[in-house]
Amino acid sequence: MAVWYLDNDDEITDAVARLRNATDEQVVFVVPTGSRIATGRINFKLLNREAAARGLSLAIASPDVQVRAMAASAGVLGLPTAAEAEAALERGDMAPEPTEPGSAEAGAEEETSAEATAVSVPAARRVNRRVVAAVGAVVTVAVIGVVASLQTLPTAQVTLTPRTATIGPLPLTITALTTVIEPDPETGRLPAVDVAIPLSAEQVYPATGREVVEARATGSVVLTSPDQPFEQRILAGTRVLTPSGVEFQTTEPVVMPRVSAGGGPSQVTVPVEAVAPGDGGNVPAGSISLVPSLEVQGITVSNPEDTSGGRYEETLVVTQADYESALADLQNGLMGELAARLRDPERLPDDLTVFTGTAEPGTVEHQPPADELVGSRAAEFTLAGDLAAHVLAVDERSVDALARSIVLAELPEGMAVLPGQLSVETGDGVAGDGGISFDGTASAIAYQVIDKEAVLAAIAGLPVSEARAILEDLGATTVSVWPDFLGDLPSDRNRIRLDVLEPSASE
Repeated sequence: MAVWYLDNDDEITDAVARLRNATDEQVVFVVPTGSRIATGRINFKLLNREAAARGLSLAIASPDVQVRAMAASAGVLGLPTAAEAEAALERGDMAPEPTEPGSAEAGAEEETSAEATAVSVPAARRVNRRVVAAVGAVVTVAVIGVVASLQTLPTAQVTLTPRTATIGPLPLTITALTTVIEPDPETGRLPAVDVAIPLSAEQVYPATGREVVEARATGSVVLTSPDQPFEQRILAGTRVLTPSGVEFQTTEPVVMPRVSAGGGPSQVTVPVEAVAPGDGGNVPAGSISLVPSLEVQGITVSNPEDTSGGRYEETLVVTQADYESALADLQNGLMGELAARLRDPERLPDDLTVFTGTAEPGTVEHQPPADELVGSRAAEFTLAGDLAAHVLAVDERSVDALARSIVLAELPEGMAVLPGQLSVETGDGVAGDGGISFDGTASAIAYQVIDKEAVLAAIAGLPVSEARAILEDLGATTVSVWPDFLGDLPSDRNRIRLDVLEPSASE
């Protein structure tokens, strides 16, 4: 059994709170004369209702007969002392039935109370009615104040820890393409960057072709026969030569005339040309003196003038083969430079990952073109080439950002990701089909976003059980109402304190 002594300043809420915390089945409240709790019958009715709701046996001990009468009218057992109240509860004495104001029982109680509290004065004197009226007004105001406080004082404390949910792991395939303008979470595509790698080279190459310009020396010789008994036909191609061996041949057939009686020697002039081209056939006059095929006939030869026009010139020329060989060499050099560029990170964009397997060297543009070089007379020639190579690259930060966007798009309505609880794992990109593909997974822990104003609007004025049912859809919750014997949350949202706690990933 619990016996609690109340102070004059204790409020009804203090007494109700003690009942809520009671661990004994029988409770005695010792109420002093002048206690605030004893200012109105409604306070004892509230105590009686709270005790009944909790299955407690309640008694009031007070030396003030008016307090005991007020308790009895509310259906609470009232005794003068704590010992008597304890004994009554142990005997199982029943509390009187509560009475309503105005009933005969209430009138009797009020009469008894009036007798108990009457002021002893001489019979000839009467109580000042103004004093009585003033006291009655004070009591009435106090009762009205208690009732008003029960209408405006209740408050509620609500705590809510938003529910969490795990999203994923979601399988991801993100593709980077040059045809995509901006990241698209629905298709999993994002822009790839076409990186241009301009290359140029210039090289001097030798010409190997030869152009020969040659000519045979030409002139004329005189064939002479001192004794020519008949006409003799000398055919074209007859060889004549110098003592040093420079050969010439006649270029026309001629007839050596017969020598007439008493006449001089027979002579005929015939054109000749050197057998071998070159300036070796340019001999001075009188150098041609031998006629091997005609010496047996006694015919002699001599050139009255120098032979001339013999020459031999050899000039280097750029051939088609020279040009094609230079072309191949220059292109191979540019390809080697491209490979070196792709291997050297310092020569590639800092913020991009370059996928060398996508490199497209393109076509080498050469200058000058073949038709300007082939056939030109030169010992060497210069060939230049420009190469506009391309390779695909991806900003891998955008891959991570798109993966996060995909996860966010999968969030249920009204939920957001817990800070630091979104993870993305993607493998190395693989080139193919004109783009770069990244496979991976993404996951997140999300929580219910709480709109405090909307929640307060939804639960204000509801019974605690209904409010709790609404709140439990949003997360883990606790609801306490003060005083809680009323059973409802205040209708005034300003009297409800809603604390939204930060959820954790482990919840």
